[in-house]
Amino acid sequence: MKRQAFGMRVSMFLPVILLFLPLQAMAEDLTRARLPETDAFAAKTVLDLPAVFPPASVVRVPMAPAPVPSRQDVVPFQFSFPYPSVAALSSEEEADQVISPGDIDLQVSTNLEEEAAEMEIDDFFAKASEEVEKGKHGEFAALANPIDKFLRYFTNRGRDRMELYLSRSGKYRDMMQGILTEYGLPEDLIYLALIESGFSTKAYSRARAVGPWQFISATGRRYGLQINWWVDERRDPEKSTHAAASYLRDLYGMFDSWPLAAAAYNAGEGKISRAISRYKSDDFAELIRHKYLKQETKDYVPKMLAALAIAKEPEKYGFFDIEYEEPLNLHTVTVPGGIDLVEMARIIEVSYGDIREWNSELRRFCTPPNLSEYELRLPVDAVYRAQERMDDIREQAKVTFLQHNVHSKETLEGLAAKYGTSSAILKELNGLKGSSVQHMLQLVIPMTGLSGSDTVPGRKIDPDKIMAARMKAEEGRRRVRSSSVSVSHGQPSGKASSVTVRKGQTLSGIARENGVSVAALAKANGLSTNTKIKVGTRLTIPERKAQAPKTGAKPVRNKANTGGTL
Repeated sequence: MKRQAFGMRVSMFLPVILLFLPLQAMAEDLTRARLPETDAFAAKTVLDLPAVFPPASVVRVPMAPAPVPSRQDVVPFQFSFPYPSVAALSSEEEADQVISPGDIDLQVSTNLEEEAAEMEIDDFFAKASEEVEKGKHGEFAALANPIDKFLRYFTNRGRDRMELYLSRSGKYRDMMQGILTEYGLPEDLIYLALIESGFSTKAYSRARAVGPWQFISATGRRYGLQINWWVDERRDPEKSTHAAASYLRDLYGMFDSWPLAAAAYNAGEGKISRAISRYKSDDFAELIRHKYLKQETKDYVPKMLAALAIAKEPEKYGFFDIEYEEPLNLHTVTVPGGIDLVEMARIIEVSYGDIREWNSELRRFCTPPNLSEYELRLPVDAVYRAQERMDDIREQAKVTFLQHNVHSKETLEGLAAKYGTSSAILKELNGLKGSSVQHMLQLVIPMTGLSGSDTVPGRKIDPDKIMAARMKAEEGRRRVRSSSVSVSHGQPSGKASSVTVRKGQTLSGIARENGVSVAALAKANGLSTNTKIKVGTRLTIPERKAQAPKTGAKPVRNKANTGGTL
């Protein structure tokens, strides 16, 4: 039965086998026709799957190549379709070439050189002032009219402001140019800061751009600047210059043109990219002919070129005897977080206004309390004093924040006096617009003088401890004042400085912050002691002189008691 069944199966498949025999013969003839006359090649058909798709084991473990069979050894796979072989299909394509590791290194280094060449910074500003002077016959001929408009403005109606900006540039020019050079950028890009802010760390625009380089918060954060309730590094002249250099380098890499990069710094890269796409031109002079860009952006590059020309050669444009401010020469000292700047100023014998100016990123009365430490910038002599008196700084200037339950009849001024702070700081901390506190259930009040376990969160501080802390702080201030007198040997403790009046400040408060009497402060500024000072007024802080021994004073008489000694 088995033999009979097998015979039936063979008889069924025999016609199919006989049908494919002629086709196999045709495949052999076609394969031989395509074989080159050499023993170095072997023919494989499309259905030679083991050769085309090797086993997984072969893929995982590289094997030495098998010897190539000769033409006589090739046996075509049975029942293959008469399709051309893989070798035949690929013979017309260009062969790939294996390259050596040395060639790979050469190719990579070439790519790097090409990338560097693509980012090569052009010399746009090198002769800008000369080209501006040439007017319609210079490189900026297409911008000659707007440039001339700003030259006339800066030398006439805007003359006082330009003199102020040029004077202020002396404070930051060397530092900013050094940072720009680090990034491979033209030094003259600092004049973007001139037209943006006049080199002011306090500049604030309607678009809420802040600082000398006028960063909005989103762009500032994108380039690594910290912006929170305690600090705003857009006001830090050094850190903001690093951020501006990074941003300008990115913009130049995007547009490969300084006029377009500068315009994008003003309007945003998206706006300039859309303008280029809309008008099919990357020529700044062409883009400003259309209405798409705002007038502020159209004026931006001409204004900068005009300012640059004046700054490079001020005498040529009638600016004589500019008194440039001295360059900042500051060093850093690490102090704890939450250090009261007024107290620290007293300890290291500088003015509070100077500390705020040297550390313009600080927005509040103390270093950020949410940080364990903070780097302050100070002149070198103040750095030495801070290091020597660091124990006093930690003990006397460390701020402890208290939560106070407001009682009836309490006033803002009374609380400020009780805790040794100011009304302005209490308003700032508690978001108060007026001076009334009766609508408040609780207030946050900062205080110095507490130490040890009294600074642990959750600790209850009774009025006696508050009074003791106030007395301790006052004793520390007297000790610092007496030590500064003994060191100075009768010489003035420092040069007179100045401060700008801020919102909520009073004459008495400024005098207290800077360690001088109200009468001395008023006299130094030609004011009476009860004068109400306006926000923005610049006040001169008089020198704190050591007290000399009095001469001609009446002798003090004391009645001797029995048993008393001299």
